[in-house]
Amino acid sequence: MRLRFGIVFMCLSSATLPLLAQKSAQKVKKVKTAPKNPQDQIELVGHVALSSGPVKRFLPTRHYSSYYLYIEHQSGNTVTLLDVTRPEEPVVLANIPLPSGSGSASLLAVAGTSGLITDEQSPAQPESRSQTMRIMDFSNPKDPKVAREFTGVTAIQQDDQRGLMFVAASDGLWILHEHLATDPEIERAYDHYVRYGMSMYPPPK
Repeated sequence: MRLRFGIVFMCLSSATLPLLAQKSAQKVKKVKTAPKNPQDQIELVGHVALSSGPVKRFLPTRHYSSYYLYIEHQSGNTVTLLDVTRPEEPVVLANIPLPSGSGSASLLAVAGTSGLITDEQSPAQPESRSQTMRIMDFSNPKDPKVAREFTGVTAIQQDDQRGLMFVAASDGLWILHEHLATDPEIERAYDHYVRYGMSMYPPPK
């Protein structure tokens, strides 16, 4: 009985081994190998049409988990707010009119939904040139609001390392701080991890 089982097993093995070897060879052929000389490339991922005239410059920023691009136009009176969270599908949120006096307005800095714009004045005496500066609230792009205004600004200095800005105005020196709000979803996730996640793992002995 044992001899018969051994003979049958040998027959099956001799019959199935070539098939298994053939399937293994087919699997090996399907594996894609990396090119010997991979090429660097710049890929086009998205496009959006702009309708407010030539662009002067871009100011990228972030609010929570979303990424935005403020587009300043050469006209000096309009800024286009673009959502570029998904680069392949950029979305124009609004064309925002900038408040200005006798001169054209210009974006100095942006931090999430807040922006700092300047409005340069051109007096009769060039040496007394000054600016009006406004902190703008763009949280509602269709209804931007002036959060604070500084007049008679003669000097501005940025400290990018600490996110500070020093503004010399007619009523003294002002120090501004660029601050991005923390995403509430991230705060809730972290709070949940601190309360419950760490208890899942016992402390090391």
